[in-house]
Order: sequence, then C-alpha cells, then structure tokens
Amino acid sequence: MKKQIITREMASAIKVAVYCLLVIVFNSCSDWDEHFDANTSVLESQNATLWQNIEKNGNLSQFAEILRKTGYDERLKASQTYTVWAPEDNTFDYQTVSAYDKDRLVKEFVENHIARNNYPASGEIDKNIYMLNEKKMRFSGKASYLIQNLSLKQINMSSSNGTLHTLNGRIGFLSNIYEALNNLDYPIDSIRDYIHSFDEKSINEGKSKVGPVVNGEQTYLDTIYYEHNDMLTLFRAYINREDSSYTMLLPTNKAWDDALAKVHQYCNYLPSFKYVVPGEGRNANTVVLSDAEAMKDSISKFYTLASLFYNNNLFDNKKLKTLGEGASLNCDSLVTTDGYKMYADDAATLFDDAKRVEMSNGVAWITDSLRIPTWTIVNPELRFEAEYSNIQAYYNNINGVPYVKEVTKQNEEVYGHVSNNRYIELEPQSSGANPEIYFYLPNVRSTTYNVYAVLVPANINSKYYSGALKPNLIDFAIGYADEKGSNKQKSLNTVTVNVDSLSSETEIAGLYTAKVDTVFAGEFAFPLSYIGLSSGSKSYSPFLRVRSRVVSTEAAKYDRTLRIDCIILRPKELDDYISEHPDYKYDKKL
Repeated sequence: MKKQIITREMASAIKVAVYCLLVIVFNSCSDWDEHFDANTSVLESQNATLWQNIEKNGNLSQFAEILRKTGYDERLKASQTYTVWAPEDNTFDYQTVSAYDKDRLVKEFVENHIARNNYPASGEIDKNIYMLNEKKMRFSGKASYLIQNLSLKQINMSSSNGTLHTLNGRIGFLSNIYEALNNLDYPIDSIRDYIHSFDEKSINEGKSKVGPVVNGEQTYLDTIYYEHNDMLTLFRAYINREDSSYTMLLPTNKAWDDALAKVHQYCNYLPSFKYVVPGEGRNANTVVLSDAEAMKDSISKFYTLASLFYNNNLFDNKKLKTLGEGASLNCDSLVTTDGYKMYADDAATLFDDAKRVEMSNGVAWITDSLRIPTWTIVNPELRFEAEYSNIQAYYNNINGVPYVKEVTKQNEEVYGHVSNNRYIELEPQSSGANPEIYFYLPNVRSTTYNVYAVLVPANINSKYYSGALKPNLIDFAIGYADEKGSNKQKSLNTVTVNVDSLSSETEIAGLYTAKVDTVFAGEFAFPLSYIGLSSGSKSYSPFLRVRSRVVSTEAAKYDRTLRIDCIILRPKELDDYISEHPDYKYDKKL
C-alpha cells in the first residue's frame, strides 16, 4: 500500500477545517438539541397507542371524552391498526354531539372519524376510504390534505397501532335510508318500529378478530356484526347498504295510519269460516285462524310497505336521482323493488308535497300522504289463467281432462288476443252433456269485483275451421264464505258469448267471423279476504263455477264446448275509474 504523505500546508488546512466545524457545532448546539428532542417526541408517539396520543393531546380533550363515554378508548388501545381523523376542541358542536344516546354517538360521530388500516397523508392522495360505520369518505390532497372536503390540521402522528390526524371540525354524517328511520327530526316512528321489528344481529365470525376462549365461550378482540332484515330482503330493498341507490317514500305517522286505515278494508278475516271443496260433496270444512286481527294487521302493513321502495338504477326510476322538490316527474312508469308498476299518471303525483332528504345511498321523501292507488298493490286486478292446473278445482261432464291448446298462428280473421297464447278446451262427455269447471280464486280481497271470463272461438287457429261457428250459453256462480263465516254459493249472470260476427256499429274495422270475447260474468262483493290462505292442493279460497247451460231443445243453436282463456277479477273501484278515464293505463300483470 502506498504511504500517504501529509505536508505542513495540508496539516494547517485540516486544522482550520476542524476548528470551523467545532465552531459550527458549538454555536448550533441549541438547534441540535431541539432536533434531537423532536426525534425523541416522534419516537414516543410511535411507541404509544392511538388512545395515549389522543389523551395527551391538549387540543383533543373533547374528542377524548367522547371516546371514553363510548368505550372506544379501550378499542384504540388494542393492537388492531386504525387511522383516526380527530376533530380538535371547539371546532365542532360538542355539547350537541355529546348529548346523543350511545348508539347514535358511536354511529354518527365516533365511527365516522375512524377507519381500519393505516392511511398516512403522504404524496398525492385521491382515494375512497370506508370508516368503521361503513360510510365512504374521500381522502385527497398533495401538499395539504382533505377528508370529505374538511382540512387536516396536524398530520401523520404515528402510533404503535396506527396513524392520528387532527381536523378543523367534524366530518359530517350522512345517513343512509335505513339509518334515516331513526331520525328524530321527523315523526316517522310508526314505520321505523315496523321495519326494525324484523332486524337481526349476529357476530360475523369471518371478519371479527378472534380472542381467547373464556369459560368455553369464544371471545373477540374486534367484533364485527352482521345485521340482517328479512323484510327488506323480501322486497329486495337493500336500503341499509352503502353501495346501493334507492328512493323511498317515507310516510309520517299520519300518512302511515291513514294508509293502513284504507288498506284494512281489503283485509277482513274471521277467527274461523267454512269452505267446501268442489267435487267433494256439500260437507263444509272449517278453517281456524290463530289470530285473525294480527293477520289483518300484518297483511295490511306488508302491502303498505311494498309501495315505498324504488331502485334508482332501473328503468325510468333513474329519473328519481335528480328529481327536485316540487318538480314535475316526466316518466313512462316507476317500478317498485317488488315489481309493481305505476304508469305516468300515477307516478307523476307520488312525490307531491313531499320533502326531499338526501341520503348516502339515495333519497328519502318525507310525506304526509301516500298517493298510491289501491289497485296498484294492495287491491290489484287478479287474473287466473284457465290452463293452469293448480287453479282448476274440479271439472265435470267433459271428455277426458281439460285440454290445453296452443295458439301457434292465430287466425287473422279473429279479433282479440289469447293471453300466453294458451287456453283450455272442455269438450262435452256426450252430445247432451254440459261441461262445467270450477276455478279456485286465491288471494281475493274483501272488496267488490267485476268478474269477467275471456272465451275463445272455435276457429282461433284457422280460418279454414270446418265446423259451424255457434255461440256458447254459459252461467257463472261463486262459492264463498259470508260475513259470518258460513259457506254460501251465489249465481251470477247467464251470458251468450262468441256470436257469429261483430256488429257493424263497433269501432273495429271490418267484420270478423268471431272474437276472443271478454264477457261480464257479474259483480260480487267478497266479505272476507283470502290473502295468504291455502292448504296444499286443497285451497281454502272461494271458487268460480263456469258451466254450459244448453238445454236439449236448443242443442242445435249453441256450442256446448267451452274454450276458456282466463278469468279476470277487476276491483269495481278500478272499473269505475276506467269508465271515467278511458285512456288510463295501469299494470295488468300480463
């Protein structure tokens, strides 16, 4: 190795440099001490828990007190990693917030400022963060940082179990629609109590941090709960999810009570009533309900609730996202989450005089009046497709069984349409027999219906039909339980259907050899409701008898064969409305 030679000039230069360095060090000792103290403070912060750093911060005494009150001081001592955005003293309405009950204080304030995992303010940030209450917050910035447009004051106070930032104010809490049920600013406790009666809460073992087993019981260091509501699931109305978008009509107690009073009339039940199974003789059976009044109340609330939920991401419902208070809704239709449709005329008035309240997952409309026609949901038109075997209660005097026929290519000379392109044909057992068939009528309400039968002509499939087209002569009767629960049967109309041609006075262009004929069987008021009543293959429901009534002396004049498309029970109040508004469009459930 080559030996280094230091000359006298070099040694002198080194002495000068060392002297200068010593002067700098000694003259700057106070700065150095401060730098060293700062590092010591950082080290102390990093070795302390989030709770310890919050507790000793003189600007966070109000926040610390709320954490103690809710038990979150203990949670922030644990090893689970969190980021806390803590509002500094006197930057938020402390007196108001601290007066919340514990559940509200946790949900709307404490968990609104804490997130799992570590989120330091460093570099350029633009991300969504889910807080402990599952609210989505925007964390953004570069040189300075914001959480939900609120400025961070002190950043990146590292702790042994996460990061602490301080804020100039509280992060605003925005309820989702489900949480808004607990909003005490509006008198909505009736619907709140009803929906909450279906709440269930259980530990989500997959997401909870497992602790030790104590006395044979599994404990959790960080418990995550799974909350479920069967009613909301039934309606596919997930108003408790932050990643959804819904509109809900939220009735005040007045609106809720008024709606139930109207719905109750369609839901009359008796503690017991009689029924007869067609074809099994006249011996009446008895149905006993465990609690008729409770059933009336339950069914009424169910159908009232069904009208309130709308998914904002489907169909014309999308227009609800931007519908303003007092604005006109211009849409083809709105569809509830349960599939009920309201066309333009009815949809246009749904939100009249209602207050729009923005939610984290959509919009709630607080209303004193539910403007929903009864025939939309609670008392709709009922259609029974004759070809469905489950509603065919009994048939007699026919050749074999009711034959289901397909309309593959309808005769263009026949006016009208066969629903589902299918109908049943009941051919007489003999030339002198009159076929008859009984149809169960499940889910009829305690209301007055206009009863219709849709009959099909013999030449529906071919204009080259070789037989003579003759009309049918048919009578109708209803089997039911009266207001005392006794079994009764009442005759309706006897009608002539499917005549050879239509009158030239009709608005139909040209003459047709026959038509798909909707005939009025009669008006009938059911004293009892049958919603939800059935017993396997033997229904408790009332029934409609359809019977050919051709006597032997007129056998050549009429066709005894019955060809039935469907049975329609239309609420009389709907029929009356249609007669006054002939262009009215409603959901026929076709």
